[in-house]
Amino acid sequence: MSNSMDIVPQEDREKAAKKRKVMLVVAAFLLIIAALSSIGAYNNHQERVAAEQKKKAEKQYKKNLSSAYDQMVAAGAQMEDIINGYTDVWHSAVWNDGVTIDGAHYTDFNEALAAKRTSYDTNGDLAILDASMVSLGHTMDKLKDPPSKYEDEYEAALSAYASVKDMNNYVEPSGSLQTYSTATSQQDNEMGSELNNFEVRIK
Repeated sequence: MSNSMDIVPQEDREKAAKKRKVMLVVAAFLLIIAALSSIGAYNNHQERVAAEQKKKAEKQYKKNLSSAYDQMVAAGAQMEDIINGYTDVWHSAVWNDGVTIDGAHYTDFNEALAAKRTSYDTNGDLAILDASMVSLGHTMDKLKDPPSKYEDEYEAALSAYASVKDMNNYVEPSGSLQTYSTATSQQDNEMGSELNNFEVRIK
């Protein structure tokens, strides 16, 4: 009789132990699922953040491209004005009766060009152009390491920038009137072509 009574509690203990094991397994399984869900949610969040950051960076990059283009056009126009001023003075000093610059009359083209250079210094044209080129250089630095979708635009920006810098070399006149006029005209056409190509890429 006592043996049968002892068996029942033993069976109950075994059932209880099995039940606890099952509950532990279920709890562990639920914890694993929760952990995986949390990891998945975290990864999804990180992907969304990365996508938003990428989109924001691309938007800023496009703004920098547009800014670089605008600065190139402005600097190019400043160069054209300065170069045309030299060419006009040079031509007048050689082929006309001389040229008047800031109230003084010159018949020698070297003196006329020097006076025009001084005039540009005095009115700040050269300083403004220098500042424009420095600012443009900073903007170009921001365009380094372009997003993959803007690699072609970056190459167009580099080509346009190179043509603008080449044009800037003619801000100091040299050679003869004919060679200077020819060289600056050719470079101006090249700069215009590169800027047009750049504009098409970013619009």
